[in-house]
Amino acid sequence: MGIGGTTTWRVLPADRLIAGYNALLAVIWAANWNSARHAAGIAGAHAAAAALPWLLRRAPRRPWGLMAAVREIYPLLFLVVFWPELDMVREVLGFYGFDQPIARLDRAVFGVHLHQIWMPRMDAPWFSELMFFSYYTYYALIFLPPLLMAILGRQATLRDMAFRLMVTYVSCYLVYLTFPVYGPHYLWEPHAGPHTDGFFFQLVAAAQLAGDSRGCAFPSSHVAGAVTIAFLGWRWFSRPVAVVLTLEALGVVLSTVYTQNHYGIDSLAGLVWALALQSVVVPAMLNGWRTPDLQPTLAMSPALGGPEEA
Repeated sequence: MGIGGTTTWRVLPADRLIAGYNALLAVIWAANWNSARHAAGIAGAHAAAAALPWLLRRAPRRPWGLMAAVREIYPLLFLVVFWPELDMVREVLGFYGFDQPIARLDRAVFGVHLHQIWMPRMDAPWFSELMFFSYYTYYALIFLPPLLMAILGRQATLRDMAFRLMVTYVSCYLVYLTFPVYGPHYLWEPHAGPHTDGFFFQLVAAAQLAGDSRGCAFPSSHVAGAVTIAFLGWRWFSRPVAVVLTLEALGVVLSTVYTQNHYGIDSLAGLVWALALQSVVVPAMLNGWRTPDLQPTLAMSPALGGPEEA
């Protein structure tokens, strides 16, 4: 018997988010089938992906193992596809960067453009490497905690993490589709200094060349995702682990601006966005969908010294 006393899978809140976003993309590509190559095929792929949760529901539940873990964590794997696709969808929709109002808001809030003045004033290699390290470790910060929960078999914890992360990212992506902001990484001349020889500077540059999307600056999904993980740290892990996750999230908040990838207002918006989603929007969604299995009774976990579902 699985969570909820069933022997078959149920359609979960994270499944609904994935299905809804895939259905939206299917409609966008189908409506613009003559505007881009392979649009019809992409629309069909998204339509099939939207039906995936209901196909998975027909599979029998088995004891916790690889397939059960994949069943819980698969929504996060879609992010690897959704992120680079944003650039393609933006071009199909014909939306272009709304950087001018965001840049004006940035100056109005901070009095200056922090991304423009911070690095030139503090480009010592040791400090720069610290900032680029914080920016780069974001990728591990997002995926390692859910992966660890999958390995440990903490199903309810993994389910909660997957849903909350998907709320954060899907909501950011919806903003990017309708209000794309390029950010200083694409529109401003980067600062050239001794920091460019740094190891982590090179890693970040290589990661961006491997697959980045324009129009995804406001709010910063880097910051929103990192803050969400920190929130989950306090929800599910011991205090020392939560502190470490919070410190790394703070590093992401600062490094997104220092590295000249985002306006300061992007980082601030990502912080506020994530806290509002996790403290207000997610509880409202769970209450509305009546999902008690995502609100388990908490007990102490001997493995991590933090809360675990009883």
